[in-house]
Amino acid sequence: MEKKEKKIERIIAKSFKGELDSKEQIFLDQWISLSQENKKKFGIYEKLWKRSGELLLSNTIDVEASLLKTKKRIPDFRFKRRNSFVNLRVAAALILAMGLGFLFNYLLGANDLIDGTSGTVYQEVRASYGTRTKLLLADGTNVWLNSGSTLKFPIDFDNAEERVVELNGEGYFDVTKNESKPFIVNTSGLDVKVYGTSFNVSAYEEYDSMEVALVEGKVSLVQGAKGSRKEYMVLNPNDVVECNISEKRLSRISDSKMSKYTAWKEGKIVFYGDPIDKVVSRLEKWYNVDIEISDKALENYRFTATFNDESLEQVLKLLSLSSPMEYKIVASKKMKDDSFSRRRIILSTKK
Repeated sequence: MEKKEKKIERIIAKSFKGELDSKEQIFLDQWISLSQENKKKFGIYEKLWKRSGELLLSNTIDVEASLLKTKKRIPDFRFKRRNSFVNLRVAAALILAMGLGFLFNYLLGANDLIDGTSGTVYQEVRASYGTRTKLLLADGTNVWLNSGSTLKFPIDFDNAEERVVELNGEGYFDVTKNESKPFIVNTSGLDVKVYGTSFNVSAYEEYDSMEVALVEGKVSLVQGAKGSRKEYMVLNPNDVVECNISEKRLSRISDSKMSKYTAWKEGKIVFYGDPIDKVVSRLEKWYNVDIEISDKALENYRFTATFNDESLEQVLKLLSLSSPMEYKIVASKKMKDDSFSRRRIILSTKK
């Protein structure tokens, strides 16, 4: 006998296609009228159906076919990448960006993506380590996510006074201009408020700093909720601001070499007079490794280099050839739960 949950999924899908018979229509009407929760679910399904053009049932998912169909509908959605990113998780990003990721989770009972107070439906996209992902938000804003980064955002901004998204990691934003509805990027440090501009934000929660590099337009660094928000600094093009979160300290420089902050979109790692801690944090996220600086003398050196599709071993070798640095790679270990630890890199000065 067909389970009730699966039956209602099938009937909802058929209702959007106009294929219900009289008995199924009565069953659906009764189910909707049973509770406000059921009514809310149906409204969410209907909104996602209109946005995606296709409802995928949790027990009848043909992922590959669905992705091909979705990509044809949004030909500009795929991110152009280099060969080293053969494992780019375009599939996950495509599903989530069209609202289907929420639908999968909701049909399977994962309701945490719904804000029960406002009824806002949120989606979350993650760029796996070693990958980059591009997505298109409902207002036309383009976002690129770097390795190990996550973006949480509503499926639309129709009933919101502000376009608010949450970033953990590094993202490049090309925001659609809307002076009456500012765009806010929430991070673990300060928030970035914009109206229409292009900028890069690096704000991984595990680090005690965040960095904002403004390519064009104007942004401000703010904190607090709407109505009581405090503005700390306004940025102009080529401004780069670093925020030390624990010390609550901001430092600003003007840097005409914006490619240093945005080249990761094209698969490049660029260092230009960077200290070892900046080199380490970028390599850790790019290659999903842990890096230990065992010799403080390395903090006195600055590194300038551009890498394009090189492996971690190649990057470390090239850096060691052009500096007094040497390295040791500690292989991954199998854990008790059968998972593997991350590789560990130990940096020191040459003896």
